[in-house]
Amino acid sequence: MMKKLLTLGIASLLVMTSGVLLLFALLHTRYLTPCAQWFVNQLWPQTVTFHQLEYTYPLHFRFINPTLYLSSNPFHAQQVDIWLNPRLRKQGQWQIDSLLIDGANLSSGLPSYQWPKQWALHQLAIRNIDYVHHDWIIRGLSGQIEQPQWPATTHSLPYGKLQLSAEQVYWQGEALSQLLIDADHRAQQSTIYGFSFAWRQALFSGQAEQYPQGWSLVNATINRLNITPNSPLPPLAWRQLIEKHLFHINSLDVLNSDIQQGDLTLNNVSFSLENLLLTPSWWQQENGYLSLNADSLLWQNQQWNEPTFKLELTPKKITITEFTADWLDGHVQFNGFVTPDELYLHRLAISRSRWIQEQIDQFSLPSHALSALKNLHIEQLNLNNLQLIQLADSPHWQLSGFNAAGQGLELKRHGRWGLWNGQLTLSANNASIEQTLTSQAIVEVSSHNGLGHITRAFFPLEQGYLDATASWDATTASAPWQLQLHADGLPLQLFKHWIPLPLNVDALAEFTVTAQGLAGDYPMFSHSLTGQLNGYLRQGIFTYQHHDTLVVQPFESDAIQLTADRGRLQLPPISLSGPKLNAKLDGQLDLLTPDQAKLELHLWQDCTEHHFDLLREQQTTQVNAPCRSTANPSTR
Repeated sequence: MMKKLLTLGIASLLVMTSGVLLLFALLHTRYLTPCAQWFVNQLWPQTVTFHQLEYTYPLHFRFINPTLYLSSNPFHAQQVDIWLNPRLRKQGQWQIDSLLIDGANLSSGLPSYQWPKQWALHQLAIRNIDYVHHDWIIRGLSGQIEQPQWPATTHSLPYGKLQLSAEQVYWQGEALSQLLIDADHRAQQSTIYGFSFAWRQALFSGQAEQYPQGWSLVNATINRLNITPNSPLPPLAWRQLIEKHLFHINSLDVLNSDIQQGDLTLNNVSFSLENLLLTPSWWQQENGYLSLNADSLLWQNQQWNEPTFKLELTPKKITITEFTADWLDGHVQFNGFVTPDELYLHRLAISRSRWIQEQIDQFSLPSHALSALKNLHIEQLNLNNLQLIQLADSPHWQLSGFNAAGQGLELKRHGRWGLWNGQLTLSANNASIEQTLTSQAIVEVSSHNGLGHITRAFFPLEQGYLDATASWDATTASAPWQLQLHADGLPLQLFKHWIPLPLNVDALAEFTVTAQGLAGDYPMFSHSLTGQLNGYLRQGIFTYQHHDTLVVQPFESDAIQLTADRGRLQLPPISLSGPKLNAKLDGQLDLLTPDQAKLELHLWQDCTEHHFDLLREQQTTQVNAPCRSTANPSTR
């Protein structure tokens, strides 16, 4: 009995060994393919087909031109390679070390397929895959995924550690070239260890981390970015896609780039961003950082050469560590901080800049940038050797060798401009308004909590000077003020640009002004203006048109006494006389009814009377009027 059992056992082993040897022999013969096709058709009828099967020792199988019928769109590849694990079965699953799909065309996106649970795949590799899904087109896709796990959404990329590359990714009219990704793809908190691609000749690289709020860029770099009207920003769909998934920039460097967007142009710019949230505004950053340098920056029609600055962004505050730039042929430096309603500069220094305004809207930066601010402080102000020229509107004016030195300046409080605090000294080597010139002018101003004083204002003139002092109180709603002014040799031509007259009056004025009032608003001013002006005119010349003749008459004036009493100005008749001229000037004005003001000049020459309404630019002439005695122009 034992002998029979032993014989049967040996025979069984021989049969099994023969079967294994026969199967192993078939792996190296031309019968492998038909046998495998028959075997696969028995297990998965009408599901898998292939043209040829190749075997390489020990457990490598290659399927040539396989087709997998999973849905209405069959999945076809040039070849599929399978490497089996030497331990074929483990924990009830067939073990596949690696699966390589080569040369597939996924023209309808990823196939709807759930990986069989009885098969354990340790590595999925792809090569030369073309992928199309909706508007997405990917060419030359290759890569591998370790320990792939298919999510519940069957059209999604499997989870696992992956390395991917693509020759081109195309969507919404934009293409990313030479894409490389090294990542750990998970259902949550995925990590991109490294990525790189090219877009419009710009090179992108970096890392990224996924959080519940979205993705954060880490150690990212963009080199040679070019955003211009000929190469604009990507379509809105791209920007919306980025905004949907990217919420934070841990660190990003943009290098050697040219950017032109709206009225902002940056040439050869490099900047760094750190710890920036993309969704909130600049005022809602926790601890952000921006540093920038460029060959040039053009904004609001103003060009800044070689600008550099650093910004620190915290909630409702942006700190400017240092801003330096060449501007208007000079140099600018400042640092400080800005909030939604305040600008505080620790130091502002501008030297040797030349500002020339030839068009009205040529220089709108200060008003646009500062109008929204409620408060403005400059702790230290230094303006050195500036030149300011205004040619856009009449009267034209210029300042040359302009200097300003200020300490502790509060220039705007609660939306109201003025010198609320600080000390300020202004000077100019030369200044002019049209043909009125001054040299070595100086103004010294100080203020303490709204109580201000002009302690010195001195303007040397070609034939005299202008000297003034003043004080004001901006702490009360009425804003009381006082003014003392003395002028000698002040040309009347200066005022013709604001007070147009029907004739030309040129003279040198000498006068003293004392005035006071309230400046809270116009009604206060018009009810409170009180003071007087005492002076006279010398070296005067009237020039006016009489018929077709231009008449030029020299004159001198008697004493001028202009009084103001609570907004009512009165100019008693003043006699003006010359070699062949008698004239009388008088007027009155109530600031409450300025349209009823009167300023009239009566001029007699020989037997002709000329009447000039100076405020309304009107002239009337009466010929053959009764002749006047040149000795008594006030009697008619």
